[in-house]
Amino acid sequence: MSASSLTQGLALLDAAVSQERRQRLGHNTSRMADATGIERSRVSRLAQELRGMEFLDRDDAAILTAGPAFFRTASALSEPWLRASRAALRTLTVRLRVDALITVADDVRCLLLRHERAADGYDPSIRVGLITPIWCTGAGRALLWDHSRDELEELLGAVQFIGVGGPTAPRSPAQVHALQERDRAAGIVTAAEEYDRGIDEYALPIRRRGEIVASIAVRDRHRPSGPSKEMRPLLEELAQLLTDVAEAG
Repeated sequence: MSASSLTQGLALLDAAVSQERRQRLGHNTSRMADATGIERSRVSRLAQELRGMEFLDRDDAAILTAGPAFFRTASALSEPWLRASRAALRTLTVRLRVDALITVADDVRCLLLRHERAADGYDPSIRVGLITPIWCTGAGRALLWDHSRDELEELLGAVQFIGVGGPTAPRSPAQVHALQERDRAAGIVTAAEEYDRGIDEYALPIRRRGEIVASIAVRDRHRPSGPSKEMRPLLEELAQLLTDVAEAG
């Protein structure tokens, strides 16, 4: 979604959830348009997109309600590791002067749950709720850390790679697998200009009981030399810290 679409989509989701919290009848498309001030045809298009991502659901009476993806996200927000991540992200932004992100998987996309922005704020695209491809972002590829080649083929087989991502973005499941093999050998995901020209992402998975639940990543200006000497050990330290909190929780 674009920035304006995201804002309007969140307004629709908020309106649907508000009705449920107040134990009132939910909105159909027409009432949703009245409640949010968004043009009806626009509500219809956005609602269809949100339903496709399972953030909204629609019953037989065409009433829009919160979908399963909303409840999965809401559940994640109460996790101890996610609460602890705020301090971890701030540590990254203060010490490295980079943007720092916590991201979770949503099929072939990934969803930004929390972020801290560097003091210079050079990347205005970052916002909670941002949805990006899982295959050409550092945060996303960290979520695929354990995927085999066959699993990547199954997940990404129907993806439209052309026209998505930056100058070094992978264009097939095989290319994603090659990048994953390279990064697993190096011990860190490096996505140099894969999603945005001029931006590099470095990321690691966060685990609970061995399963990847999220990724922690930093976004920095592109540098051909790779991550700074301080970045990698700090990112490793904080990924392990949040994994430990997740395991304890």
